[in-house]
Amino acid sequence: MESNKTKNDSESLKWLEISDKLSRGRFASRAKTIDEEARFPKENYEDLKETGLLSLSVPKKYGGIGADALTYVKVLSNIARGCASTGLTLNMHSAVVDFMKQLASPEQQEEYFTKVVEDGAIFASITSEPGSSFRDKLSVRTSIRKFEESKFKIQGKKHFCSLSTGADFYFTWSFLDGSENLKDGLYNVMIPSSREGIEILDDWNTIGMRGTASNSIMFNDVEVSQEEVIGDPGSILGKDMSMWSLGYTAVYIGIAEAAYEFTLDYAKNKKSGLGVPLPELERTQRQIGEMSMILENARRAAEKLGMLRGNMDKMELTFMLNQAKYLATEAARELAERGIRFCGGLGLQRDLPLERHLRDSIAGIVMPPSNDRCLETVGQIALGLDAKTLDFQ
Repeated sequence: MESNKTKNDSESLKWLEISDKLSRGRFASRAKTIDEEARFPKENYEDLKETGLLSLSVPKKYGGIGADALTYVKVLSNIARGCASTGLTLNMHSAVVDFMKQLASPEQQEEYFTKVVEDGAIFASITSEPGSSFRDKLSVRTSIRKFEESKFKIQGKKHFCSLSTGADFYFTWSFLDGSENLKDGLYNVMIPSSREGIEILDDWNTIGMRGTASNSIMFNDVEVSQEEVIGDPGSILGKDMSMWSLGYTAVYIGIAEAAYEFTLDYAKNKKSGLGVPLPELERTQRQIGEMSMILENARRAAEKLGMLRGNMDKMELTFMLNQAKYLATEAARELAERGIRFCGGLGLQRDLPLERHLRDSIAGIVMPPSNDRCLETVGQIALGLDAKTLDFQ
């Protein structure tokens, strides 16, 4: 009789193979165009829907894949290796699913998770606001007010809204007018992106992650119902938000892998100016060896996190999340830069992917928690102090 572990391993391998094939084929071939046009990768999401990967984190009871944390990390890394923007936005979508699993009622879970599995619905997490930073204490200025029984209106501006033009629903944070603190006033609302009063501002013009469509969004007295409020006020405070950082780690591992693989393939197929094959040169062997070590260090941290998530106390999880996120993003940046140095002037050519990998990797340094915040948090915990990755005002 086949053990559960064997079944799980077999199913995990299935999704790893599907994501790897999809990434190396369709996603990688489209990445350059998506970056140049700075548009949401809709065709990639059609492929995610068709293969079932859009439901990666949706529980099996609703027809989803219900991937464990380690499988999630590996699949997301595969996808990001082909197209970083697709990997990053899929993590945002999956993070909303994870929040819904913790906050939503059984009826809401069935409704929204079924939409993902059957209709290919895409979720966006809309939290960041101008003047409020994850780097310090996060405050929520977008207001929600009751104007009728069981009806509310939302007013405010959000920025860095990944999937702004691709999502079907916006999972949005807002603060109830008249409340004194977030515990009583923080509302999580799932708003259809087609709802009247939503304005997408075309202001996402960045050096990297250009396909995430992270435009700003204005909510101009957008009407929502009580049924669209997810969880009780303040219920998200203290919940497990580690899916965000876990996914970020996986995405930047994927970029690091892409930079390393391109450089390795380049080295195998080129000769020096003296006609000597590059693999025969000691400097090539050393450089490739160093790149391999950097990648493996980051990859092991990510996979260790994936294996242990759910079996650690909060402080241990915070410590490991910040370590893994830092190592992955720094590895992506360093491997892309080393690849360009190895290839010389050709590495700067936009026809080659290395310059795109470098631009995309830079985004990871400032994505929450920023790498500076990661270092501070890890240092605080190592010194026996209390630390929080995300602090609210």
